Amino acid sequence: MLEIHHFSYGWITPVLAYVMSVTGSLLGLRCTARARSGDGRSGWLVSAAIAIGGTGIWVMHFIAMLGFSIRGAVIRYDVPLT
Repeated sequence: MLEIHHFSYGWITPVLAYVMSVTGSLLGLRCTARARSGDGRSGWLVSAAIAIGGTGIWVMHFIAMLGFSIRGAVIRYDVPLT
């Protein structure tokens, strides 16, 4: 049976993932608030979507995945595909 390690680098990857999630969420909320002012509304909404989806969700998951390892198995991430 393979031995799974969820925190192979300690608590640094989950904490960093959490910080990135909060950063992306706050940035998305700030961009949405700017969109309410009316100037360049669609650009601010697109920026908010990228901040929440890119930084808030996508980056957070992949930072957390870096701390995941399985002893006896090789885990590789295809960066262009991912």
